[in-house]
Amino acid sequence: MTRKLETALVIDDDDAFRTTLQGALRRRGVRARTAATVDEGLVALEYEPADLVIIDYRMPKRDGLSALSSYRRMRPSSVIVMLTGYGDIPLAVAAVKEGADTLMTKPIDADRLLREASALPERPVGEALMELPVRVYNLDELERDTIKKALLNSGGVVASAAKLLGIDRRTLQRKLKKIA
Repeated sequence: MTRKLETALVIDDDDAFRTTLQGALRRRGVRARTAATVDEGLVALEYEPADLVIIDYRMPKRDGLSALSSYRRMRPSSVIVMLTGYGDIPLAVAAVKEGADTLMTKPIDADRLLREASALPERPVGEALMELPVRVYNLDELERDTIKKALLNSGGVVASAAKLLGIDRRTLQRKLKKIA
């Protein structure tokens, strides 16, 4: 399923690149606006939402990476694409953690940008955006419960339970003494 991208916001400090990409998007039927700074982009997005937000990584004053979470909070359903001339895996991971849907390298072809952005799965909105609580595991409890289940399944025979657990019988006996 592909998304319909009707509006876009291009945020880049390079005037030539920004206006060229804006023109290319407009020729493909996307209503594109531009911003030269991260803060200008936040104001533009607050004023009028966009289906696609394209933001450069390296910009003066404030880089695009540091602003991703602000853009994501403002527009949880928008596709956010971070652009960079210096693509590497750690940057891509950081960008996605901060709220980008993907990271692409410059120079970018408008057709490829739109094709990849529209193919991205939609993000959940509303309650689904809330983070799930993290469960804290107590390893001693997990080990004890697993040993009890293995003993139960083996009819209380330590040698059989050790085989089920994939450990030596003597190791299981030591563990049983420790948890008793």
